[in-house]
Amino acid sequence: MISFDDLLEQKIQTGIHQFKTLGIIGLVEFCDGIEYAYMSILIAIVQKEWDLNKQQTASLGSIFLLGIVIGNCLCAFIADLMGRKTTFTIFTGFSVVLIYYTSICTSFKEMMILRLFFGVVFGTSYPLGYVFITEVSEPKYRGRFAYTMGLLFVIGKIYLAVLCFFYLDDYTSGNWRGLIRVNGIPVALTFIFSLLFLKETVRYYLNRGKYQIAYQEIEKILNENTGIEVTLTDDEKNGLMIWQEKQNQVNLEQQINKYGILSKEYRFITIKIWILYILTNMQNMSIYLLMPFLFTDNNSGLSSMLYMFIIELIFAISLYYFIDDPNIGGRKKVIGYSAILLIIANTLLYVLRQRFLFIGLLLIKLATRALYSTLGLVCCESYPLSLRSQGTAIAYGIGKSSAIPSPFFLFPLFYIDPYLPFALMCLFSIIMLIIDCFIENDKTMKPLESLKQD
Repeated sequence: MISFDDLLEQKIQTGIHQFKTLGIIGLVEFCDGIEYAYMSILIAIVQKEWDLNKQQTASLGSIFLLGIVIGNCLCAFIADLMGRKTTFTIFTGFSVVLIYYTSICTSFKEMMILRLFFGVVFGTSYPLGYVFITEVSEPKYRGRFAYTMGLLFVIGKIYLAVLCFFYLDDYTSGNWRGLIRVNGIPVALTFIFSLLFLKETVRYYLNRGKYQIAYQEIEKILNENTGIEVTLTDDEKNGLMIWQEKQNQVNLEQQINKYGILSKEYRFITIKIWILYILTNMQNMSIYLLMPFLFTDNNSGLSSMLYMFIIELIFAISLYYFIDDPNIGGRKKVIGYSAILLIIANTLLYVLRQRFLFIGLLLIKLATRALYSTLGLVCCESYPLSLRSQGTAIAYGIGKSSAIPSPFFLFPLFYIDPYLPFALMCLFSIIMLIIDCFIENDKTMKPLESLKQD
C-alpha cells in the first residue's frame, strides 16, 4: 500500500508541474489582491462622484461580500462534482465579462447588480487556489508554495497602487473606469492559461475512483518533471488503489458523506476555523473600508498606500522562510503571533490615533496577511480530499458572511470616533488568541492525507 503523498515525495517530487500550477493559480491570488485594494478605493470615489448617502455607501461594500459568500457556497459543492480545473476555468471566464460591464456602469443600481454577480464568480474561483496548491505539493514545500500565493496577493495590491498614480487624482476622484479595465488584464490571462495549461489534480481522480486517468496523469507529471519517460509499476498502481479504498472506508465509517465537515471527526476543528475566519475578516474589513477615509482625514497621499503595500511584501517574504519550520514557525504559532500583533496594533491605534496611523494600519495588514495565508493552509490540511473544497470554501463563505454587515457598524462607529472601530477589533483579537490555544493538529511538514493506522 502506498499513498499519493508517498509517491509525491519519493518519485514525483517538485518540478515544472508544481511551478506551472503555482503560476496559473497564483494569478487569481494576484487578482484577489487587486480586487480588495480596489474595492475600498471604488467605494470612496463613487460615493463622491454619485453623491451616495451613508446607507448606499455601506450597501455597495456589503453587496460584493454577499456575492462572495454565495460563490463560496457554490464552490463548496460543485468543485467536487465538476472538478477543480473545470470550476476554476468557467468562473474566471465569467469574471472577465463582468469586469468589462462594471467599467461602463452608469448608475448605482447597475453597480450593485454587477458587484453582486462579480462577487459570486470571484467567490467560486478563488478558494480553489489553496486547494490546488496543497494537492500538488510535497509536505516539505506545501507551506512555502501556499505562502508564495500570499506574496502574489500583496504584489497585486502594489500593482494597483502603482496604477492609481496614473488613473486617480486622489482617494476620492479619478478615472476609475480606466483603472478597472486595466485590472481586468490579469483576470483574462488567468482564464486563458487555465484553459490551455492547467491540469486537474491527481487526488481528485483518485477520490472519484478514476484510477486509470490518475495513473496516466501521474506519468505525465513524472515526464514533465524529469524530462524522461517514466511509468508506474503495477505494485505502485495497486498500492495507490488499495490506499484510496481504505481512505474511502474510513470516510464511510466517520459518516463523512452524511454530515460532511460537521461529522464528529471534524466538527470541532471546523468550528474553530470558522471563528478564526470570522474574526480575521472583521479585522480585514476595518482596514479596507476605513483606510481611504483615514488617510484622507490625515492628508496622506496615494504614496502612503504604496509604501504600506511594499513593506507588507517584505514581511510576507520573511514569513515564507519559517512557515514550514515547526521549531520557530508552523501554522499554530503563526496564528498566535498574528493575534498578539493585532492586539498591540489595535490598542495603540485607539490610544495614539493619528500619531500611530501609518504604523498601526501597516501592522494590522501584516498580521491579517499572515492569518489569511495560514488559515488557507489549515483548512486544506484539516480535511480529507472528499471534504477539502467543501471545508475550505464554506470557511471562506462563513468568514465573508460575517463581513457583510461590517460596513453597517464600522461606518457608524467611525462617524462617532474614527478610531473607535479599532477598540472593538482589539477585543476580537483577544478571542482569536484564545481560539488558537485550542488548535491541536498542526500538519506542518506532515503528509496531507493519512490513515489512522499510519
